Amino acid sequence: MKYIIILTVFYYTIPAFAQEITEENYLQEDSLVWEKYKVIETRMFQLTEKYPEKRDSLLTVLYEKELPSILRESRNLALKYAAVPSGLKRLFIVRLEIPKDTLSRVLKSLSPEIRESFYGKCLHRHIITKQIEEGDLYFDFQGSKENGTEFHLSSLAGKRILLLYGGLGCMGEKGRTYLADLHQKYSDDNFEIVVFWPCSSLEELKEYKKRYPFPYTFVSDFFEDLSPVKITYGTQATPTCFFIDSQGIVKMRSEGFNPILCEQLLKE
Repeated sequence: MKYIIILTVFYYTIPAFAQEITEENYLQEDSLVWEKYKVIETRMFQLTEKYPEKRDSLLTVLYEKELPSILRESRNLALKYAAVPSGLKRLFIVRLEIPKDTLSRVLKSLSPEIRESFYGKCLHRHIITKQIEEGDLYFDFQGSKENGTEFHLSSLAGKRILLLYGGLGCMGEKGRTYLADLHQKYSDDNFEIVVFWPCSSLEELKEYKKRYPFPYTFVSDFFEDLSPVKITYGTQATPTCFFIDSQGIVKMRSEGFNPILCEQLLKE
């Protein structure tokens, strides 16, 4: 097929670097990985304009073949360069895609200084914590609302809860509109939407509320990547969504907003 042949021409190989594990080498290699993806992505979208009838198949190749390949390269670099700050941060970001025994071995191989760094502590907390899965009892957390008052998830006991880990911006206007309609439709039926924002301050949380003035509960604990919510619920992508039934059981976990499944659960 023409578009595959053209794509191959634009695919290039990352040059080899010295094996020295340094911050500079990591940043160079990781940058080249993502530059390669940008080249592929740009060319793919050019091809969708030239061959609109092949748009679906081209985007399938991009997102189901090329992007996963790039993510694997980035993940492998993070494992290789875990001993430098940016490599360790990336390792935490991709932690959900790597077995815990592998992460544990890598962490134990690092210097005490790196293990005691912020992302060393984040990774350790992830390793020793059981992440929430569908069928588990929800994790009760404490945080602050945008008005500064204290919030506990358990204060909504007996209600059905849609818990979102950030992501109102990521879901786009269409997603936000559907979410608002869902809230209005079921708000009188013991249903609450809670948006946990991974931010660093009350002022930042207030800004989110101004940007998205919806009647949902906005909350954060301001611990960012070391947040018990992020660690225990195993979140990274925004939004990551959890539907919790009136008995406190997590019935759904999804990366991205799944409106059809949410409404099915609300109708039960």
